[in-house]
Amino acid sequence: MGSRRDLFSWSAMVSCYANNNMEWQAICTFLDMLELGFYPNEYCFTAMIRACSNAKYSWIGEIIYGSVLKTGYFEADVCVGCELIDMFAKSSGDLGSAYKVFEKMPERNLVTWTLMITRFAQLGCARDAIDMFLDMELSGYAPDRFTYSSVLSACTELGLLALGKQLHSWVICFGLALAVCVGCSLVNMRAKCAADGLVDDSRKAFDRMPAHNVMSWTTIITAYVQSGECDKEAIELFCRMISDQFSFSSDLKACVNLSDPYIGEQVYGYAVKLGLASVNCVGNSLISMYAKSGRMEDARKAFDILFEKNLVSYNAIVEGFQSFGNVRKMLETGTRPNEITFVAVLSACSHVGMISEGRKHFNSMYEVHGIVPRMEHYACMVDLLGRSGLLVEAMEFINSMPFMADALVWRTLLGAYRVHGNTELGKHAAEMILDQEPDDPAAYILLSNLHASAGQWRDVAKIRKKHERAKFHQRSWL
Repeated sequence: MGSRRDLFSWSAMVSCYANNNMEWQAICTFLDMLELGFYPNEYCFTAMIRACSNAKYSWIGEIIYGSVLKTGYFEADVCVGCELIDMFAKSSGDLGSAYKVFEKMPERNLVTWTLMITRFAQLGCARDAIDMFLDMELSGYAPDRFTYSSVLSACTELGLLALGKQLHSWVICFGLALAVCVGCSLVNMRAKCAADGLVDDSRKAFDRMPAHNVMSWTTIITAYVQSGECDKEAIELFCRMISDQFSFSSDLKACVNLSDPYIGEQVYGYAVKLGLASVNCVGNSLISMYAKSGRMEDARKAFDILFEKNLVSYNAIVEGFQSFGNVRKMLETGTRPNEITFVAVLSACSHVGMISEGRKHFNSMYEVHGIVPRMEHYACMVDLLGRSGLLVEAMEFINSMPFMADALVWRTLLGAYRVHGNTELGKHAAEMILDQEPDDPAAYILLSNLHASAGQWRDVAKIRKKHERAKFHQRSWL
């Protein structure tokens, strides 16, 4: 085009590169355009921000953000604001900055609200996603199928079945229940939030869907597998569906739960015939299947033949072997560990009594890898100290936690009490569980037995009465 290139042709080129995962070419084209004296418009800025929506180029995106504010295009087009929200969320998971962009936007539409709700739900802020959904309703916007799909996922994350049921009735009233994305979210919610572990309601939601795709089939198969009691049904469903790599992954997990790696080998053989064996999730599930069946040599072979090993691959083999050599090998290849890796490593330290090694890995989480320890990591450390008989140190460790210990941590300490015996510590741990989960029958029974062993019969009577009141309260709700 030579000298006939104008702003629209430059913007089209930047957008083309950005939309086809050629971020560096998009950035270079944008810079060339600036050197030739062209000033970007809102469409060009939108494409450029999209090109910077990754960790590698996020710093450039922040510079573009400043330019957008100075030139006034932030107020001019809602699409610019949406891309900025996406950039902060995708590049670094910075939902704080993303929300600031959302608040500054002078104009918001359904897409803007849905985008913010979706990113909150996807990045572990389910409560914020639900709060934003309620704010959206109060602002007069009518949710679409994508909005409901995201907020249903948030309900699933928090285990809010009652709210999920209300949303289910809403999508039926508004004629959105037939959408595949909504149907998949309903299937997943009904399965994961079922108190009794049954998947009947989940299957009903699946059967009501007028059409199924790979995602819906995979969701229902995964629901059956995760229920722990319907693995045969999962395999039967698998035989009925159009196969894809994610379904193979779920089916291999069903074989793990059935303790039948031979059926799993047949499934894997079928995946090989369809050319799906090299897909990571299929190979990773095969590693997990062999490892949990105790066939570590086969697990190692499956790991070694993977064309490209990712974090899940290493987590599967580390958890199987519960060894540190695999962690070192993973770090040597440049693959960074995540939270799951450290749960497996700390559990391994606990089982073999490697206190110093466990402390070293726990401290390295944030200092070396920038991973903030979560509740399960603290529980692993309490288990490590408790198994080794360091009960006082375990209590001091709990008191030093940056947040309040939940019932999982206190139950872990109770496990150490059962092994080493410490009545006072056991009483305190049981009382802490009851403060957080008043309906936990195991804690009531243990606390009652502790008082009984000390001859404190009045306390025993009080605890039993309190337990009866808790059971009555629970039944009244039912």
